[in-house]
Amino acid sequence: MKTNSLRVSIAAITMVLISSCNPDENPGVVVLNAELSWSGETLFIGDTVTDYIGHDVRTEKLSCYLSNISLRNGSGEWINSASISRLDFITNSATASGVFSKKLLRSSNEFNAVKFDVGVPSEMNSMSLNTSLPSDNPLSVAGSAGMTWDMMESYFFVKCEGKLAETEGGLIQTPFILHPASNALYRTVTLDLNESIVLNQDETISFSLNLDLYKAFEGASNEDNLDLSAVGHSMGPVANATQFVDNFSLSWTLK
Repeated sequence: MKTNSLRVSIAAITMVLISSCNPDENPGVVVLNAELSWSGETLFIGDTVTDYIGHDVRTEKLSCYLSNISLRNGSGEWINSASISRLDFITNSATASGVFSKKLLRSSNEFNAVKFDVGVPSEMNSMSLNTSLPSDNPLSVAGSAGMTWDMMESYFFVKCEGKLAETEGGLIQTPFILHPASNALYRTVTLDLNESIVLNQDETISFSLNLDLYKAFEGASNEDNLDLSAVGHSMGPVANATQFVDNFSLSWTLK
């Protein structure tokens, strides 16, 4: 009887030790809830809006990859969730998330900034990998449907498509297709928090983000303005796609 009791006790202790050493148990989670706007006003996919030169624009599709959601602690060090999410703005909003193991949160759990990358990390940006991934992975064959450029062996980092009028009051019929891809177009977005937050294991913290698509087309200066009538089909690291991702990465704010 004593031997059996001892075996049970040892087994119980072993289970506790294994559980306590599991870095994936009870993680902290950061959720990014992104909503679209146009020059500060709520935007829905399919809405007709006016661009910076007075022409009507209608965005019909918008998807992107967000990766490596990270948090900055008080010492200026970043901890990286190594996340990858596909955001499909079907109407007005989309969500990304990053999981932080308790090992990552052990040294610090108070943070003052969040950052993420627009695109797919170079080590994952290969079509040869997607056939081995489970179907619920955003980089798998099923998960990446419509977001791959096989000829360049790259995912589309952003997919933005729509139509515009080339004259004021004209018909909205000229297409623009922006498909930035390749490692050269990978961009990082850093957002300082208004006040520090605390993320503990087994907790979820949500941030509300605004993506102003007007800024993605207009840019921060006249030199950065994107002429949608001249975009055509801009795929890969061409000038219009590069300008778009540069503007796109500056179009995110915290609400």
